[in-house]
Amino acid sequence: MCGIGAIFGKSETLKEDLKKSLSKIEHRGNELHESVVLDNCALGANRLAIVDRLSGKQPLTNEDKTIYAIQNGEIFNYKELKKDLKSKGHSFKTECDTEVLTHLWEEYGKEMINKIDSEMFAIVIYDKNKDLFFIARDPIGIKPLYYAYDSKKRLFIASEIKQLSQFDNIKEVREFPPGNYFFKGKFTKYFKIPDKANKISKEKIKKDLKSIIEKAVKKRVQTDLPIGVFLSGGVDSSFVMELATRYHKDVTAIILGTKSSPDLINAVKLCKEKNWKYKVVEPDNKYEEEEIKEIVYYAESYEPNIVRHSFANDMVSKKAAELGLKIILVGEGSDELFGGYNEFAELPKEKINLGCKMLLESMSNGNLMRVDKMAMKNTIEIRCPLFDTALIKYAMKISGKFKVVHKENEVVTKAIFREVASDYLPKDIAYRYKAPFANGAGMNIGVNFLLSDGAIGEIANKKISDKIFKEIKKSFPKYKFSTKEEIYYFLFYRNFNYIKFKDGEKRLIVKDNLTTI
Repeated sequence: MCGIGAIFGKSETLKEDLKKSLSKIEHRGNELHESVVLDNCALGANRLAIVDRLSGKQPLTNEDKTIYAIQNGEIFNYKELKKDLKSKGHSFKTECDTEVLTHLWEEYGKEMINKIDSEMFAIVIYDKNKDLFFIARDPIGIKPLYYAYDSKKRLFIASEIKQLSQFDNIKEVREFPPGNYFFKGKFTKYFKIPDKANKISKEKIKKDLKSIIEKAVKKRVQTDLPIGVFLSGGVDSSFVMELATRYHKDVTAIILGTKSSPDLINAVKLCKEKNWKYKVVEPDNKYEEEEIKEIVYYAESYEPNIVRHSFANDMVSKKAAELGLKIILVGEGSDELFGGYNEFAELPKEKINLGCKMLLESMSNGNLMRVDKMAMKNTIEIRCPLFDTALIKYAMKISGKFKVVHKENEVVTKAIFREVASDYLPKDIAYRYKAPFANGAGMNIGVNFLLSDGAIGEIANKKISDKIFKEIKKSFPKYKFSTKEEIYYFLFYRNFNYIKFKDGEKRLIVKDNLTTI
């Protein structure tokens, strides 16, 4: 886990430009400016040391130092891959998962992407002898990755927008599309989200899901480091916490909430019943200008749904760092995979998977970046077991009739997931009503920015005059602004040069868009 940077194309300023890029993301690692500069490229990382903490300095190479690799993320099956590669004659000098990537490239070339078991990676490989590079991002975009060409036609790769937007000779920054690799100047999509349901019985689905979810959590706690879980007391994070404690001896729940908030009450009650270790974080945000400015800087977004909820992620990540934790498990994923949002109740059953797919495909520049960037702001690694690739593939083949169930007087969202979870958790937790993280924690962020509700909505209406609102709306029509809160964030966003990020002009698809299907 780390922040990475790469530049391809010969120039006299390669070393200087790479250092400049990495200097913007020192928060993403505790081992800084690990790099190599070659004739035609520069590769570097700020590494958060997790796997082989002593010898995992990046870039990692093959035996004769002709293949170089940098990586942001974790390869969960690297031990199995290493064993296979050793049987084929490859030798290793470290126990680091990034080194495995160099040998995978030697053995399989671009087909190596099909060997990797991980929902979270952004990798860059350089083949020195052939002067070729290979870049890939995980299936749905859990790890951030961006690219840009400068005026010299050099290709820049980065973990965050700020690395690229600072360069005067870079005019446009783009998101590296998830589920794609880039080779010989061409993007190739290697992962497609399925959306056609299979005819499987409910009992078979429940049995399969139990096995897949247990394996997903188990593989993410195979470490000698202590583990944290962001626990809201809802079904998702509680399920993850329950399984994490079965497979790891040192797990701490981190609970965010005011004393009277439903998240705090439910999460603390569950921890006491289960005898789990826990720490409580009480929200203390005043939403002052400098605080909001900082959130926009790190989140790299002006979207109200992202900024509002980033405060909660920042606080729990900060607490994790104070506790000395490096690895955190979260419950993200089930709402998108199993139809967990209340808006799914308005869709016909045959379109529920279409709604799930629509949200999954839109997360790489939205909520996934909120989770990643707020954690990495505090140098914390987030792992998302419910976004395990095997679980994505299986869940998206489950019929919508098992995901949203209409009963006489109620609608149960992500019903099949709740049924599975109820075999591990108390019924009141498994079937607890859906509450967004920050709202369930009692934070006054509002529930609908279009109504200018919540503390920041009120602040923005006072800060942004009608004149400024009209001027910005007219000057930046592509952003389709409709509230002063959006403009409030956007002014910071613009000052950070993030308007170079062209994909940011397209507004995010969120759960509210489900009604358009």
